[in-house]
Order: sequence, then C-alpha cells, then structure tokens
Amino acid sequence: MQENWQSVADALRASRLAMGLSQEELAERAGTSRSTIQNLESGHPRKRISRKMQEIATILGWPDAHIEQLLAGAASGPPAKEPPSAKPEASAPHADLPFAVAHELGIGDLVDSKVIELGDSDARIIVVVRAAEGATPEQLSQALEEWKRMQLQMINNEEVGG
Repeated sequence: MQENWQSVADALRASRLAMGLSQEELAERAGTSRSTIQNLESGHPRKRISRKMQEIATILGWPDAHIEQLLAGAASGPPAKEPPSAKPEASAPHADLPFAVAHELGIGDLVDSKVIELGDSDARIIVVVRAAEGATPEQLSQALEEWKRMQLQMINNEEVGG
C-alpha cells in the first residue's frame, strides 16, 4: 500500500497555520530547525515516522496515531479537534519551553534544582538534576554527588575566571 506523505505534510502545514505559528516558531517549540519543518511540510516520502515528527504532531495537538491514519488514507487533514492555543497558558507547565526541554523535565526522579543568578542583571540559570526514572537510592545518591562535584567545578571556574 502506498503511504501518503503529502497528506501528512499538508495536515502539518494546516495545523501550524491554524495555530498562527510560523515555521520558525514551530521549530523553536519543537527544539529543531526551520529546515526540519520545511522538510516535513515538503511531502517527500520517508522510510518511517521519526520521533521528531511525533513530537511536532503532539505540539500541534494531534491525537496518537493521527500520522499513521493520514498515511493509510484513513484520515485527511488536521484532526477535527481544535488545536492548542499558540499562546502558552499560565496553567500549562513549561508551555513556553521547547518541547524537548519540557519533555525532559518530566522524565526521571528529581535529585536537586538550583537557581543561579548571573551577575548584577536579572538573568539567571535554572538547573534541574534528574536521575533515571525508578532510580535506586544508590543511583540517586550517585547523581547528587556528581551534581555536587559539578557545582564545585563551576565555583572554581568562576573564582579563576572572574
């Protein structure tokens, strides 16, 4: 059976435009490049559905298996439901972060977190340290020790450099 990659491309483009997103904005949310979005919207046949394509479909509010349905001809266009708002909602955690970062923030067991102020400006770095999901107490302890060593390195580098 012939897979209809052009149908997927057309639906991706339609969903992106319905959300009021440029290719650049969608790429930023997905943690990828604009050329990747252009490539996906070209409709060129592919060997498989990539993980990045699935992430983009999730960002666009597509239900699971919608890409497969488009390829098989069992669906056409974007899903019938309304796509999520282009503006992040205050209640949506991590909505303003690229998908890959927001996704990683939800994986694994929390070990520690730290907010590091950058000089006299209001800028800061937020560090979240996570161990593998279901980590043993020993693995959590090891991850914490590695994080402590890294903090010491950062402090030493700051003292030497500035």
